[in-house]
Amino acid sequence: MKSKLLITLMSALLFSQCSVDRGFVPKVDEQTRIEYLTKLVPHITGTFDMRKVQIKRQNITPLAEFKLDRDTTLTDFATLTLALAPVQYGSEPKQYEGEVRYKAKKYPVRFDLITGPWLYNQKGKGSKAYFLVQYNYPVGTSHLVEDEERFLEQIGLVSGNFSLETMSGPMIWKGSERAIEQIDFVRR
Repeated sequence: MKSKLLITLMSALLFSQCSVDRGFVPKVDEQTRIEYLTKLVPHITGTFDMRKVQIKRQNITPLAEFKLDRDTTLTDFATLTLALAPVQYGSEPKQYEGEVRYKAKKYPVRFDLITGPWLYNQKGKGSKAYFLVQYNYPVGTSHLVEDEERFLEQIGLVSGNFSLETMSGPMIWKGSERAIEQIDFVRR
């Protein structure tokens, strides 16, 4: 009994001297986030050519319908025009609207950037934000869905999640699911 008590006391003394190493503590305040999103605006807004779209083959029926049966790279695929949305919810500039011009047709799109300290405290290359691209047709309107529109959705350009890489060079979107692996943009 005495030995158990002695071991317990010694263990308590030994472990009470340990401290947790906090290491790097990222800035989490709202002002840092707003400044970060504000710095992204000039890198994201404007007109861009989708110079290279890398599509990874997937065993899903919709892609087979479009005859994408192997890994494919599409060059000069479409044009993307983006601007800040006229109405921003919150104090940071994170809502974007624009259009994708594909095969001489325009499709309205929108997305909201999601970012946090795990992204804006990192140095150099890497993801700067995440977002989901969606069609942005006016509320209450309906239209016939065209084959091109369906194709953009099936490959994941629309209704697909992406991570954004920019700031020190050309804008790059990396797909996190669906068929699109990466889109390389060139500013016009």
